[in-house]
Amino acid sequence: MRASQLGFATALALALSTPASAGFFDFTLAPYVGASAGRSTSDISCPAGTSCDDSDTAWKIFGGLEVNEFISMEVGYLDLGEVGYSGAKTGSRETHGVTLQVVGTYTPTPSFTLLARGGMNFLKTDVNGTIAGTPNNNASDTDVVWSAGLGAQYNINKSLGLRVEWERYFEAGSPGFNGGTGEADVDLLSAGLIVKF
Repeated sequence: MRASQLGFATALALALSTPASAGFFDFTLAPYVGASAGRSTSDISCPAGTSCDDSDTAWKIFGGLEVNEFISMEVGYLDLGEVGYSGAKTGSRETHGVTLQVVGTYTPTPSFTLLARGGMNFLKTDVNGTIAGTPNNNASDTDVVWSAGLGAQYNINKSLGLRVEWERYFEAGSPGFNGGTGEADVDLLSAGLIVKF
């Protein structure tokens, strides 16, 4: 009798614990690829007598692995476009490179997914022209740039989705003294397509 009660209690405990653990530890391991394009804006400071065009077209391509229904890992290539300077000083500033990000997902309905992302990115910033403030009119820096973002995805079906995202890349570049590129936060607002395999 005791053995049957113990067995029943164990089975009941396992049954009750299943819903709590079924989501996060249920690995899907589904690969996907995607591409997005949009508009970037840099929070650069514009020197006196110089006008700045701080927005440009930006794009990214990426591949990922959906670990489970809540977490995905992504790696990709990002081009944040160009900032243009004209007037007393002239030139351009460009930022691009490799992205490594973790994406958190929550799917309240099969057709709609909320996204939150963060990551460690290896981005190169190039500044060319008299704005660089160096004898050879250029400055360059490749560094770790942290990022965060929010977004939403409309799931057309199990294999195809449309994403809209806002991301911020923090302090891209190097400090402006001693020939550095100067640092800037860059915002990216983009829309794109994701294909899951």
